[in-house]
Amino acid sequence: MFWKVIGLLIGSEWRAFCGLSPNRFLELATSVLNDLGYDYTVEKTTTTQTEQTMLGADETGERIVVSEPVHFRIEIIRARHDPVSSVALSLVLPEKRREELTDELSVVTLQEVNDTTREAMATFINRVIAESDRPPWKVNHHVGFQLAVLLRYKVRLLWEYWYHL
Repeated sequence: MFWKVIGLLIGSEWRAFCGLSPNRFLELATSVLNDLGYDYTVEKTTTTQTEQTMLGADETGERIVVSEPVHFRIEIIRARHDPVSSVALSLVLPEKRREELTDELSVVTLQEVNDTTREAMATFINRVIAESDRPPWKVNHHVGFQLAVLLRYKVRLLWEYWYHL
């Protein structure tokens, strides 16, 4: 029952922080898609001004468009820092150390989540989790999550949702 409620709250777009760099997640995702035999294309996407401000995202991210066996999209963007921690860190740490503390984090979005796509998405995400060198919900290495226990729990629940389909 709990996971059904989570599914209703997710709606048609699932979005979660990922404790892997965008490049590492893209590498894992394309490898898994190839292994599963899914047809897909990879393209650049432009991040929104809000994502750039609130997440410290780059101007561009990656979009994977899966066309077979079902149609869905995966967007991957870098997430460095929020505005408050960005200012605070810039006052006390040199740039190189700030980059170390805010690296290896991305935001992964699955679009077009519905009854038709959910099973293929779950297969994909579960394989990504299995082949990753660390669980994607492990985000406590990032300075923004070190004290955010409830947020880390939410991130883990979002990833574990796919186990329960």
